[in-house]
Amino acid sequence: MSVNKYFKVFCFSIIVFLLILLSISVHLDRATDDDFFLSIVDHWNIVDFLVERYKIWTGRIPLEALMVSTINYPIFWRMAIPLSLLLLSTSISKIVCQKVTLYYTFIILILLFAIPLFINANAAWWITGFYIYLLPLSLATYAISFILNQTQSKIQFILVCMTTFFFAYAEQIGVFFFLIVFTVFYSEKRTRNYKNFIIYGLALINFFISITAPGNYVRLRAETWSWFPDYLNYSFIQKLSFGFDKLHQLFGFYWNIPLIIFMLLLALLYIVYGTKFLVGNMCLATVIAFTSISIVQWNGLSFPLFGKNFLNANILNAEKWVSVSTYISYFFVMMVIISLLVLILATLKNNHTKLMVLSIFTVGILDTIIIGLSPTIYASSLRVDYVFEVCCVMNCMYLIHHINQLNHRETQQT
Repeated sequence: MSVNKYFKVFCFSIIVFLLILLSISVHLDRATDDDFFLSIVDHWNIVDFLVERYKIWTGRIPLEALMVSTINYPIFWRMAIPLSLLLLSTSISKIVCQKVTLYYTFIILILLFAIPLFINANAAWWITGFYIYLLPLSLATYAISFILNQTQSKIQFILVCMTTFFFAYAEQIGVFFFLIVFTVFYSEKRTRNYKNFIIYGLALINFFISITAPGNYVRLRAETWSWFPDYLNYSFIQKLSFGFDKLHQLFGFYWNIPLIIFMLLLALLYIVYGTKFLVGNMCLATVIAFTSISIVQWNGLSFPLFGKNFLNANILNAEKWVSVSTYISYFFVMMVIISLLVLILATLKNNHTKLMVLSIFTVGILDTIIIGLSPTIYASSLRVDYVFEVCCVMNCMYLIHHINQLNHRETQQT
C-alpha cells in the first residue's frame, strides 16, 4: 500500500473515530432547556404547544417541531449531531473546491472540533443548541454548496428546497445564508438560474414568516424585563456597541484555533505573494502581534495581569466599563479586523476567492455584532458565536485551497 493510501486510511479512520466518540459523548442536560423540551410531550399536545409558542415566544416553529418530536429519542440526536458535522464538513469542501475530498473533509472536521470548547459545548454538543445552531447551519451550508455546484440534480434541488423550511427559521443562520449567496450571485454569473432563485426566494419567505411571528414581540418585552431592563432606552449605536463587545469577546479567547490559523495563513500568503506596501506591512505586524499574544497567553496563565486587563474575554461589567484597558483592547481588536480586511485585498488575486473570503469574514463579524440588537445578547451565552467560528473554518479552507492552486501552478511552470 502506498503512502498516499495509508494517509487516506488514516484520515478516514480519524473522521470515523471522532464522530463515534462525539455520538457516545453527547447527552441531555436536565438543568437547561433540554429538560423543558423533553417534558413537552408529557404535558402538551405538540400542535397546541407550537401554536402557543408562535403566539407568545418565537417563530422557529419547524425547528421546535423537529426538536419536540425527536428529543425524546436519543438514537436520533446521537446520530444527527455527528452526521450534521459531517454534512457541514463535506459542504464546506464542496463550496471551496467544487467537490468533496477526503483531505479537505478531514481538515475541516478537525478545525470544527478545534472551535473553543465553550462555543462547541453550547452550539453543537448541547442537544438544544444542536437543533437551533448546528443543524440549521449545516443545512444552510449544504444549500450554498448546491447553489455553487455546476451540476444540479432534481433530487438534490428538492432536498435543498426542503432545507429552507428549517435553516431560514434560525435568524443568524438566515442572515449568513442570504449574504453569502448574494455574493455568490454577484461573483458567479452561472449561479443565476431559476433553481437557485427559487431556493433563495423560499428561504426569504420562510425567514420573513419567522421574524414576523407575534411571539417575537412578546418575547422581546419579556426578555428585556428579565435580562436587560434598560435595553429599550439605548440607541441603535449603543446596542451595536454591545454586539462589538461580543465580537471582542471572541477575539479575546486565547487559542481560538480556527481564527488563529486563518490569520497565520493570510499572513503567510501576504509575505509570499502579496502586494507589499507600507500600510500592508503595518497590518501584517498587527496580525502577527495578535496571534503571538494569543498563542503565548495559554488561557491567560502566562501573564495573568496582562490577561486580566487586555484582551479579556469576560463580558462587560461595571469594572470593565470604566477601565481604560478595555478601550485599548477594543481599539486593538478593531485594528486587527481592519488589518485582516486589508491583507485579504492585498493578497488574494483570484477575484472569486477574494470576494468569498472577504464576504465570509464580513458575514461572521456582522452576524456577531447584530446580536447586540437583542436584549438576550449576554443571556444567550456563547452559542451565538458559532457562526463566526464556522466562517473562520470556511476561510481557512479557502486559503489552503488557494495555496494548493498556487503550488500546483508553480509546479506546472517548472
